[in-house]
Amino acid sequence: MEPCGAAAGGDVCMCQTVFPAHANHRGELSAGQLLKWMDATACLAAEKHAGVSCVTASMDDIQFEEAARVGQIITIKAKVNRAFKTSMEVGIKVTVQDVLTNVEKIVSVAYATYVAKAVGAGKIELEPVKLLSTEDHLEHTLAIERRRIRLGYEQVFQNLMQESNKEGDYCDTFEEEDAVSTDLTHVQSIELVQPPHANHHGNTFGGQIMAWMETVASISASRLCRSYPVLKSVNMFKFWGPSVVGDRLVFNAIVNNIFQNSVEVGVRVEAYNCEEWIKDQARHINSAFLIFNTVNDKGELLTFPRIKPTTKDGMRRYHGAIARRRIRLARKCMLSAKEDKPSDLWDRSNQAYVSYSNVAALTHLAAKPGWEITSTLDDIKIWTHEEGDVLSLKVEMQVKIPSHLAFSLLSDFTFRQQWDKHFLTCEVLQAVNEDEKIYYITSPPMTGHKPRDFVILVSQRQTCKPSEPYIIAVKSVTLTSMPPSSEYCRSEILCAGFQIYSDSNSSCTVCYFNQVTSGVTPYFAANLTGSSKSIEDTALECIKFLELKGRKY
Repeated sequence: MEPCGAAAGGDVCMCQTVFPAHANHRGELSAGQLLKWMDATACLAAEKHAGVSCVTASMDDIQFEEAARVGQIITIKAKVNRAFKTSMEVGIKVTVQDVLTNVEKIVSVAYATYVAKAVGAGKIELEPVKLLSTEDHLEHTLAIERRRIRLGYEQVFQNLMQESNKEGDYCDTFEEEDAVSTDLTHVQSIELVQPPHANHHGNTFGGQIMAWMETVASISASRLCRSYPVLKSVNMFKFWGPSVVGDRLVFNAIVNNIFQNSVEVGVRVEAYNCEEWIKDQARHINSAFLIFNTVNDKGELLTFPRIKPTTKDGMRRYHGAIARRRIRLARKCMLSAKEDKPSDLWDRSNQAYVSYSNVAALTHLAAKPGWEITSTLDDIKIWTHEEGDVLSLKVEMQVKIPSHLAFSLLSDFTFRQQWDKHFLTCEVLQAVNEDEKIYYITSPPMTGHKPRDFVILVSQRQTCKPSEPYIIAVKSVTLTSMPPSSEYCRSEILCAGFQIYSDSNSSCTVCYFNQVTSGVTPYFAANLTGSSKSIEDTALECIKFLELKGRKY
């Protein structure tokens, strides 16, 4: 691979022409080869920032949008988004360019976590990432949210599995005569780790392990579809332990479940050194779940045959695939959400992703260029931003209390009635956790209209360092337990909330944001909208409330 231009900080850009040796029988770049390149580029970015060797800890869900063909040019850009104590999140963007047409398309966008490896017994404490652009600031903020998702993934999965148990799903029977036993899809492969597969410390490259996993998973899927499967996505690679030169790696792959046009294959990787190999003492170093589909000569998706788990463990894997698919679909829905999409259904499978999209939407809104100031009054400034039929409002308030107190007071929406006349009632429906609450709000009627009501998610985030804001993000959600009623007109909040910056030990800047479409612009929707006079009055009441309450602390 060749570097493709200068990059600053922990940024690395690499280009590679796709040659026949990199491709499969269809002339398309092998997914395993692409995973190796992605890992190598991301690792270089991590090591550029850390100044020491780094190893792959995990790679988030990967979606492959386009296929690269022989003769085309792959460009991989990797950038360290945020450094934690000893680990870093690295963003990876892969594009493909046709040299004849010069058309460039996105192949994949992924996020990986790398750990700095200290020399000897010492520990590495990573330097913060230097943020040079608006995009850097955005990714730096959202990296915290993605980390929350990673840390909470296993709990979400276990909750869905328990839900499946309670519903008695494990009692399913598979009596279809044409169903294929999953046992027939089991594939085992053994690889000996040699020096070209490892870094200069002798640790096996994570990308090499991913490539081997893709190969064995592809063989497993092909036994079911009697065709050549195409890898479409990967459910989080997570490395549980290292392997080194000389280790024997045993890959076991088996089909877990099918979903009409796609199949999930689970792969488990175990490592053995010479002594462990003789004693049959395996080290579990990695597991992943790969999703394939298959197409005919016309590019049309083919349907997979039904499968039949034959063991208790097979049944567990079968239902585990269903739970992972629910999480995967929730993630895809949240991360591709449009600004004007309806409120999201709140359930066990998507809570982390709804929270992520809530904070991400507010962060993106605040960072948009083109805000125009429309009013200035002492300690209050009002800004607007128009984009298509979406109107956004920003109210900036100078408040004489510490930022942490403003955050505490504004994040509790049961206080809102004390300063915002557009809140008639407010009750907590669910205290999801210490950072997420769901509220039911009613608003007084406007002339000629019914009173309005809202079901909203409020996501609050503490600041990680003084230069970053406290965040209180707000968006509408749908709860099946709280359907619309004829008494109220159910309204939607697309994106709203507060960013609170510390100015000194006794003062802060509170920025309120609200985004609405043209269809609901005339209404308050439980936010600071309406005429400038009404906005200013509400903002003044907010400042008065905060400073009065602040004196009591």
